[in-house]
Amino acid sequence: MITRRYFAGLLITAAFPVHALARERIQATLYKNPLCGCCEGHARYLRRNGFDVKEVPTHDLSLIRRERGVPEKLEGCHTILIDKYVVEGHVPIGPIRRLLTERPDITGISLPGMPTGSPGMNGPKLEPFIIYEIANTEGEPKVFAQE
Repeated sequence: MITRRYFAGLLITAAFPVHALARERIQATLYKNPLCGCCEGHARYLRRNGFDVKEVPTHDLSLIRRERGVPEKLEGCHTILIDKYVVEGHVPIGPIRRLLTERPDITGISLPGMPTGSPGMNGPKLEPFIIYEIANTEGEPKVFAQE
């Protein structure tokens, strides 16, 4: 005997197949120094937040950054390619999701250096993280987000 609850479940399952409810993981390629552990920490952080991260150890980070238009003053610990964008350094998930949602006409975003307490870095967060735009043009970088 089919109950109303069972029948309602069947209708919902037919209307919304499981594959439609599953979120597709976002593909990312993280270029890092082969000996860097904090880069692996950031990759784990991204995986926990729905990204499929391929780690590529390389001694050519400077070349990759130059080819992608990352100015020296915006260099971070590692370089991540996500869709058409560059994400430089230990950028938190919020600004990355905003970048991928809003899709601005910029090269990418950067959290320069290796700030303590940022995703993948040990220690307490000492100050707000300032995430900059990596612009398609010359000039002073604009702030994209503060976390």
